[in-house]
Amino acid sequence: MSDDLKLRTIHCPACSGVIEFPVGRNRTTCSYCGNEVLVDEAGWLGKLDDFELKMKNAECALENKEWEHALRLFEACLAINETDPRCYRGIIESRTRGLTAGFNQKTESLYHYYINRANTAADPSFVSRYKEFLRKCADNDASEAASNAKENIEYFRRVIELKKERITDHETKIQDLKDKPGIDIAERKYGSAKAGLIFSTVMLILSPVISAGLIILAVYLVVRCFSGDVHLVGIAASLVGAIIFAVVTRFVWKTYRGQIQRVKNTRVLKLREDHTNEEKEKNQSKQIDYFNSDIGQTAKDIEDLEQAITEQNEYLAIDRDLRIAYFEKLRFDDAGISNDIVVDPSILKFCEMERSKQLSGYRSLTKVKR
Repeated sequence: MSDDLKLRTIHCPACSGVIEFPVGRNRTTCSYCGNEVLVDEAGWLGKLDDFELKMKNAECALENKEWEHALRLFEACLAINETDPRCYRGIIESRTRGLTAGFNQKTESLYHYYINRANTAADPSFVSRYKEFLRKCADNDASEAASNAKENIEYFRRVIELKKERITDHETKIQDLKDKPGIDIAERKYGSAKAGLIFSTVMLILSPVISAGLIILAVYLVVRCFSGDVHLVGIAASLVGAIIFAVVTRFVWKTYRGQIQRVKNTRVLKLREDHTNEEKEKNQSKQIDYFNSDIGQTAKDIEDLEQAITEQNEYLAIDRDLRIAYFEKLRFDDAGISNDIVVDPSILKFCEMERSKQLSGYRSLTKVKR
Protein backbone atom coordinates (compact mmCIF):
# COMPACT_ATOMS: atom_id res chain seq x y z
CA MET A 1 0.00 0.00 0.00
CA SER A 2 1.36 3.49 -0.87
CA ASP A 3 1.97 6.27 1.70
CA ASP A 4 -1.27 7.95 0.59
CA LEU A 5 -3.21 4.90 1.78
CA LYS A 6 -1.70 4.60 5.28
CA LEU A 7 -3.92 5.25 8.31
CA ARG A 8 -3.77 8.82 9.59
CA THR A 9 -4.52 10.15 13.08
CA ILE A 10 -5.66 13.48 14.63
CA HIS A 11 -6.79 14.62 18.09
CA CYS A 12 -10.51 14.91 18.79
CA PRO A 13 -11.45 18.59 19.04
CA ALA A 14 -13.89 17.75 21.88
CA CYS A 15 -11.84 15.51 24.20
CA SER A 16 -8.34 15.59 22.60
CA GLY A 17 -8.39 11.82 22.28
CA VAL A 18 -6.35 10.25 19.47
CA ILE A 19 -8.61 9.35 16.52
CA GLU A 20 -7.43 6.88 13.90
CA PHE A 21 -9.16 7.28 10.56
CA PRO A 22 -9.89 4.14 8.49
CA VAL A 23 -8.42 3.95 5.04
CA GLY A 24 -10.32 6.08 2.54
CA ARG A 25 -12.39 7.95 5.14
CA ASN A 26 -12.44 11.56 6.32
CA ARG A 27 -15.40 11.12 8.69
CA THR A 28 -15.46 8.98 11.84
CA THR A 29 -16.65 8.90 15.45
CA CYS A 30 -14.36 9.44 18.44
CA SER A 31 -14.11 6.26 20.42
CA TYR A 32 -13.68 8.26 23.67
CA CYS A 33 -16.47 10.79 23.65
CA GLY A 34 -18.61 9.72 20.69
CA ASN A 35 -18.15 13.01 18.90
CA GLU A 36 -18.44 12.81 15.10
CA VAL A 37 -15.33 14.23 13.48
CA LEU A 38 -15.14 15.43 9.87
CA VAL A 39 -11.82 16.41 8.33
CA ASP A 40 -12.30 18.83 5.44
CA GLU A 41 -8.68 19.29 4.49
CA ALA A 42 -7.44 19.31 0.89
CA GLY A 43 -5.11 16.42 0.18
CA TRP A 44 -6.11 14.64 3.42
CA LEU A 45 -6.96 11.48 1.50
CA GLY A 46 -4.32 11.83 -1.21
CA LYS A 47 -5.20 9.43 -3.99
CA LEU A 48 -8.23 8.45 -1.98
CA ASP A 49 -9.82 11.79 -2.81
CA ASP A 50 -10.05 10.49 -6.36
CA PHE A 51 -11.15 7.14 -4.93
CA GLU A 52 -14.19 8.63 -3.17
CA LEU A 53 -15.17 10.56 -6.27
CA LYS A 54 -14.98 7.43 -8.40
CA MET A 55 -16.90 5.49 -5.76
CA LYS A 56 -19.74 8.05 -5.76
CA ASN A 57 -19.88 7.98 -9.56
CA ALA A 58 -19.83 4.17 -9.53
CA GLU A 59 -22.68 3.96 -7.03
CA CYS A 60 -24.64 6.50 -9.07
CA ALA A 61 -24.10 4.45 -12.26
CA LEU A 62 -25.14 1.33 -10.36
CA GLU A 63 -28.31 3.02 -9.16
CA ASN A 64 -29.07 4.06 -12.76
CA LYS A 65 -28.44 0.47 -13.92
CA GLU A 66 -25.55 1.53 -16.14
CA TRP A 67 -23.93 -1.83 -15.52
CA GLU A 68 -20.89 -1.64 -17.80
CA HIS A 69 -20.00 1.90 -16.73
CA ALA A 70 -20.47 1.04 -13.07
CA LEU A 71 -18.29 -2.06 -13.46
CA ARG A 72 -15.43 -0.04 -14.95
CA LEU A 73 -15.64 2.52 -12.15
CA PHE A 74 -15.77 -0.08 -9.36
CA GLU A 75 -12.79 -1.90 -10.88
CA ALA A 76 -10.92 1.42 -11.00
CA CYS A 77 -11.76 1.92 -7.33
CA LEU A 78 -10.52 -1.56 -6.52
CA ALA A 79 -7.21 -0.77 -8.22
CA ILE A 80 -6.82 2.22 -5.85
CA ASN A 81 -7.99 0.58 -2.64
CA GLU A 82 -8.43 -3.19 -2.60
CA THR A 83 -9.42 -3.20 1.08
CA ASP A 84 -12.70 -1.36 0.65
CA PRO A 85 -15.60 -3.87 0.68
CA ARG A 86 -17.74 -1.49 -1.37
CA CYS A 87 -15.54 -2.25 -4.42
CA TYR A 88 -16.31 -5.97 -4.28
CA ARG A 89 -19.97 -5.45 -3.58
CA GLY A 90 -20.26 -2.97 -6.49
CA ILE A 91 -18.46 -5.31 -8.90
CA ILE A 92 -20.79 -8.15 -7.90
CA GLU A 93 -23.86 -5.99 -8.45
CA SER A 94 -22.52 -4.70 -11.80
CA ARG A 95 -21.43 -8.06 -13.19
CA THR A 96 -24.75 -9.67 -12.31
CA ARG A 97 -26.94 -6.76 -13.39
CA GLY A 98 -28.18 -6.20 -9.87
CA LEU A 99 -27.97 -9.85 -8.78
CA THR A 100 -30.13 -11.04 -11.66
CA ALA A 101 -29.80 -14.82 -11.87
CA GLY A 102 -30.47 -14.75 -15.60
CA PHE A 103 -27.14 -13.03 -16.08
CA ASN A 104 -25.27 -15.99 -14.63
CA GLN A 105 -21.68 -14.95 -13.83
CA LYS A 106 -19.50 -16.60 -11.22
CA THR A 107 -19.00 -14.09 -8.35
CA GLU A 108 -18.46 -16.36 -5.35
CA SER A 109 -14.82 -15.36 -4.95
CA LEU A 110 -15.78 -11.66 -5.05
CA TYR A 111 -18.38 -12.27 -2.35
CA HIS A 112 -15.77 -14.07 -0.28
CA TYR A 113 -13.51 -11.00 -0.48
CA TYR A 114 -16.45 -8.72 0.35
CA ILE A 115 -17.25 -10.65 3.54
CA ASN A 116 -13.60 -10.73 4.60
CA ARG A 117 -13.19 -6.97 4.08
CA ALA A 118 -16.56 -5.96 5.52
CA ASN A 119 -16.40 -8.41 8.43
CA THR A 120 -19.22 -7.54 10.83
CA ALA A 121 -20.08 -4.45 8.77
CA ALA A 122 -21.41 -6.53 5.91
CA ASP A 123 -24.81 -5.32 4.76
CA PRO A 124 -27.35 -7.96 5.93
CA SER A 125 -29.72 -6.97 3.13
CA PHE A 126 -27.04 -7.54 0.48
CA VAL A 127 -25.97 -10.83 2.08
CA SER A 128 -29.56 -12.05 2.03
CA ARG A 129 -30.05 -10.94 -1.59
CA TYR A 130 -26.80 -12.60 -2.65
CA LYS A 131 -27.81 -15.91 -1.10
CA GLU A 132 -31.11 -15.74 -2.95
CA PHE A 133 -29.18 -14.93 -6.13
CA LEU A 134 -27.05 -18.05 -5.65
CA ARG A 135 -30.19 -20.13 -5.18
CA LYS A 136 -31.53 -18.85 -8.50
CA CYS A 137 -28.16 -19.59 -10.11
CA ALA A 138 -28.37 -23.13 -8.75
CA ASP A 139 -31.81 -23.45 -10.33
CA ASN A 140 -30.34 -22.29 -13.65
CA ASP A 141 -27.41 -24.69 -13.23
CA ALA A 142 -29.80 -27.60 -12.74
CA SER A 143 -31.77 -26.59 -15.83
CA GLU A 144 -28.63 -26.30 -17.91
CA ALA A 145 -27.38 -29.65 -16.63
CA ALA A 146 -30.68 -31.29 -17.60
CA SER A 147 -30.46 -29.64 -21.02
CA ASN A 148 -26.90 -30.93 -21.39
CA ALA A 149 -28.06 -34.42 -20.48
CA LYS A 150 -30.76 -34.36 -23.15
CA GLU A 151 -28.32 -33.04 -25.76
CA ASN A 152 -25.84 -35.76 -24.78
CA ILE A 153 -28.48 -38.44 -25.24
CA GLU A 154 -29.40 -37.19 -28.71
CA TYR A 155 -25.75 -36.80 -29.68
CA PHE A 156 -24.79 -40.26 -28.42
CA ARG A 157 -27.68 -41.83 -30.32
CA ARG A 158 -26.54 -40.20 -33.55
CA VAL A 159 -22.99 -41.36 -32.93
CA ILE A 160 -24.22 -44.91 -32.26
CA GLU A 161 -26.03 -44.95 -35.62
CA LEU A 162 -22.90 -43.72 -37.39
CA LYS A 163 -20.78 -46.34 -35.68
CA LYS A 164 -23.24 -49.09 -36.61
CA GLU A 165 -23.02 -47.94 -40.23
CA ARG A 166 -19.24 -48.06 -39.91
CA ILE A 167 -19.39 -51.65 -38.70
CA THR A 168 -21.69 -52.63 -41.62
CA ASP A 169 -19.37 -50.91 -44.08
CA HIS A 170 -16.33 -52.73 -42.69
CA GLU A 171 -18.11 -56.09 -42.82
CA THR A 172 -18.97 -55.46 -46.48
CA LYS A 173 -15.37 -54.57 -47.26
CA ILE A 174 -14.12 -57.71 -45.52
CA GLN A 175 -16.49 -59.86 -47.58
CA ASP A 176 -15.40 -58.11 -50.79
CA LEU A 177 -11.76 -58.76 -49.96
CA LYS A 178 -12.45 -62.43 -49.32
CA ASP A 179 -14.42 -62.78 -52.55
CA LYS A 180 -11.93 -60.91 -54.71
CA PRO A 181 -10.08 -63.44 -56.95
CA GLY A 182 -6.33 -63.43 -57.34
CA ILE A 183 -4.49 -62.84 -60.64
CA ASP A 184 -4.24 -66.07 -62.71
CA ILE A 185 -3.58 -64.83 -66.27
CA ALA A 186 0.01 -66.13 -66.28
CA GLU A 187 -1.21 -69.41 -64.80
CA ARG A 188 -3.57 -69.91 -67.74
CA LYS A 189 -0.89 -68.94 -70.26
CA TYR A 190 1.57 -71.31 -68.61
CA GLY A 191 -0.95 -74.16 -68.80
CA SER A 192 -1.66 -73.40 -72.45
CA ALA A 193 2.08 -73.35 -73.24
CA LYS A 194 2.59 -76.71 -71.54
CA ALA A 195 -0.32 -78.22 -73.50
CA GLY A 196 1.18 -76.87 -76.73
CA LEU A 197 4.56 -78.33 -75.85
CA ILE A 198 3.03 -81.75 -75.19
CA PHE A 199 1.19 -81.65 -78.52
CA SER A 200 4.36 -80.56 -80.35
CA THR A 201 6.34 -83.35 -78.67
CA VAL A 202 3.79 -85.94 -79.73
CA MET A 203 3.77 -84.61 -83.30
CA LEU A 204 7.57 -84.50 -83.31
CA ILE A 205 7.61 -88.19 -82.43
CA LEU A 206 4.82 -89.25 -84.79
CA SER A 207 5.79 -87.26 -87.90
CA PRO A 208 9.16 -88.97 -88.60
CA VAL A 209 7.69 -92.33 -87.67
CA ILE A 210 4.83 -91.89 -90.13
CA SER A 211 7.23 -90.54 -92.77
CA ALA A 212 9.55 -93.56 -92.34
CA GLY A 213 6.55 -95.91 -92.45
CA LEU A 214 5.38 -94.38 -95.70
CA ILE A 215 8.87 -94.75 -97.22
CA ILE A 216 8.96 -98.41 -96.18
CA LEU A 217 5.51 -98.81 -97.65
CA ALA A 218 6.69 -97.23 -100.90
CA VAL A 219 9.67 -99.61 -101.09
CA TYR A 220 7.41 -102.54 -100.43
CA LEU A 221 5.03 -101.43 -103.13
CA VAL A 222 7.91 -101.03 -105.59
CA VAL A 223 8.97 -104.60 -104.89
CA ARG A 224 5.44 -105.77 -105.39
CA CYS A 225 5.21 -103.69 -108.52
CA PHE A 226 7.78 -105.90 -110.26
CA SER A 227 5.54 -108.87 -109.64
CA GLY A 228 2.67 -106.97 -111.20
CA ASP A 229 0.48 -106.95 -108.07
CA VAL A 230 0.66 -103.24 -107.23
CA HIS A 231 -0.41 -100.24 -109.27
CA LEU A 232 2.00 -97.34 -109.73
CA VAL A 233 -0.46 -94.91 -108.17
CA GLY A 234 -0.02 -96.53 -104.76
CA ILE A 235 3.73 -96.17 -105.00
CA ALA A 236 3.41 -92.51 -105.96
CA ALA A 237 0.96 -91.86 -103.11
CA SER A 238 3.29 -93.44 -100.58
CA LEU A 239 6.24 -91.42 -101.78
CA VAL A 240 4.25 -88.17 -101.75
CA GLY A 241 3.00 -88.94 -98.24
CA ALA A 242 6.52 -89.61 -97.06
CA ILE A 243 7.71 -86.30 -98.46
CA ILE A 244 4.81 -84.45 -96.87
CA PHE A 245 5.46 -85.95 -93.43
CA ALA A 246 9.16 -85.12 -93.81
CA VAL A 247 8.19 -81.49 -94.33
CA VAL A 248 5.74 -81.71 -91.44
CA THR A 249 8.49 -83.07 -89.22
CA ARG A 250 10.65 -80.06 -90.03
CA PHE A 251 7.77 -77.70 -89.22
CA VAL A 252 6.96 -79.57 -86.00
CA TRP A 253 10.59 -79.33 -84.92
CA LYS A 254 10.50 -75.57 -85.23
CA THR A 255 7.21 -75.45 -83.38
CA TYR A 256 8.61 -77.66 -80.65
CA ARG A 257 11.54 -75.33 -80.09
CA GLY A 258 9.20 -72.36 -80.02
CA GLN A 259 6.96 -74.09 -77.48
CA ILE A 260 9.92 -74.79 -75.22
CA GLN A 261 10.80 -71.07 -75.20
CA ARG A 262 7.17 -70.16 -74.63
CA VAL A 263 6.98 -72.49 -71.64
CA LYS A 264 10.10 -70.89 -70.17
CA ASN A 265 8.74 -67.37 -70.66
CA THR A 266 5.30 -68.12 -69.24
CA ARG A 267 6.86 -69.88 -66.25
CA VAL A 268 8.76 -66.70 -65.40
CA LEU A 269 5.51 -64.72 -65.69
CA LYS A 270 3.77 -67.27 -63.51
CA LEU A 271 6.43 -66.99 -60.80
CA ARG A 272 6.08 -63.20 -60.85
CA GLU A 273 2.32 -63.48 -60.70
CA ASP A 274 2.54 -65.97 -57.83
CA HIS A 275 4.69 -63.45 -55.92
CA THR A 276 2.17 -60.70 -56.69
CA ASN A 277 -0.68 -62.91 -55.48
CA GLU A 278 1.24 -63.69 -52.30
CA GLU A 279 1.80 -59.98 -51.58
CA LYS A 280 -1.81 -59.27 -52.41
CA GLU A 281 -3.00 -61.93 -49.97
CA LYS A 282 -0.77 -60.47 -47.25
CA ASN A 283 -2.17 -56.98 -47.86
CA GLN A 284 -5.72 -58.32 -47.88
CA SER A 285 -5.02 -60.17 -44.65
CA LYS A 286 -3.72 -56.95 -43.06
CA GLN A 287 -6.77 -55.04 -44.26
CA ILE A 288 -9.10 -57.70 -42.93
CA ASP A 289 -7.28 -57.68 -39.55
CA TYR A 290 -7.55 -53.88 -39.44
CA PHE A 291 -11.26 -53.91 -40.24
CA ASN A 292 -11.91 -56.65 -37.67
CA SER A 293 -9.95 -54.71 -35.04
CA ASP A 294 -11.83 -51.52 -35.84
CA ILE A 295 -15.14 -53.38 -35.69
CA GLY A 296 -14.23 -54.63 -32.21
CA GLN A 297 -13.25 -51.14 -31.01
CA THR A 298 -16.33 -49.58 -32.57
CA ALA A 299 -18.54 -52.16 -30.88
CA LYS A 300 -16.86 -51.28 -27.56
CA ASP A 301 -17.49 -47.58 -28.24
CA ILE A 302 -21.17 -48.35 -28.86
CA GLU A 303 -21.36 -50.17 -25.52
CA ASP A 304 -19.79 -47.16 -23.77
CA LEU A 305 -22.20 -44.78 -25.50
CA GLU A 306 -25.20 -46.91 -24.57
CA GLN A 307 -23.97 -46.97 -20.97
CA ALA A 308 -23.55 -43.20 -21.09
CA ILE A 309 -27.14 -42.82 -22.35
CA THR A 310 -28.32 -44.96 -19.47
CA GLU A 311 -26.44 -42.76 -17.00
CA GLN A 312 -27.82 -39.58 -18.56
CA ASN A 313 -31.36 -40.96 -18.23
CA GLU A 314 -30.64 -41.93 -14.63
CA TYR A 315 -29.53 -38.36 -13.98
CA LEU A 316 -32.69 -36.93 -15.55
CA ALA A 317 -34.77 -39.31 -13.43
CA ILE A 318 -33.36 -37.78 -10.23
CA ASP A 319 -35.75 -35.34 -8.58
CA ARG A 320 -35.13 -31.77 -9.75
CA ASP A 321 -35.04 -30.42 -6.19
CA LEU A 322 -32.19 -32.80 -5.39
CA ARG A 323 -30.24 -31.60 -8.42
CA ILE A 324 -30.84 -27.96 -7.45
CA ALA A 325 -29.66 -28.72 -3.91
CA TYR A 326 -26.39 -30.08 -5.28
CA PHE A 327 -25.66 -26.94 -7.29
CA GLU A 328 -26.78 -24.73 -4.44
CA LYS A 329 -24.29 -26.41 -2.14
CA LEU A 330 -21.54 -25.95 -4.76
CA ARG A 331 -22.34 -22.22 -4.98
CA PHE A 332 -22.53 -21.72 -1.23
CA ASP A 333 -19.32 -23.64 -0.58
CA ASP A 334 -17.45 -21.65 -3.25
CA ALA A 335 -18.58 -18.39 -1.64
CA GLY A 336 -17.66 -19.59 1.86
CA ILE A 337 -21.28 -19.42 3.01
CA SER A 338 -22.04 -21.87 5.81
CA ASN A 339 -24.91 -24.20 4.97
CA ASP A 340 -26.50 -27.43 6.07
CA ILE A 341 -27.53 -28.59 2.58
CA VAL A 342 -27.46 -32.38 2.29
CA VAL A 343 -26.59 -33.72 -1.16
CA ASP A 344 -28.27 -36.91 -2.29
CA PRO A 345 -25.76 -39.79 -2.72
CA SER A 346 -27.16 -40.55 -6.19
CA ILE A 347 -25.99 -37.10 -7.33
CA LEU A 348 -22.50 -37.65 -5.93
CA LYS A 349 -22.30 -41.07 -7.55
CA PHE A 350 -23.28 -39.57 -10.90
CA CYS A 351 -20.67 -36.81 -10.56
CA GLU A 352 -18.00 -39.38 -9.80
CA MET A 353 -18.93 -41.32 -12.96
CA GLU A 354 -18.92 -38.11 -14.98
CA ARG A 355 -15.36 -37.23 -14.01
CA SER A 356 -14.13 -40.49 -15.56
CA LYS A 357 -15.80 -39.93 -18.95
CA GLN A 358 -13.63 -39.74 -22.07
CA LEU A 359 -16.38 -39.72 -24.71
CA SER A 360 -16.23 -37.24 -27.59
CA GLY A 361 -19.02 -34.67 -27.40
CA TYR A 362 -19.69 -35.30 -23.70
CA ARG A 363 -20.98 -32.12 -22.09
CA SER A 364 -20.45 -31.56 -18.38
CA LEU A 365 -23.61 -31.76 -16.28
CA THR A 366 -22.28 -30.66 -12.92
CA LYS A 367 -19.62 -28.15 -13.92
CA VAL A 368 -21.88 -26.00 -16.03
CA LYS A 369 -20.57 -22.74 -17.49
CA ARG A 370 -21.21 -19.89 -15.11
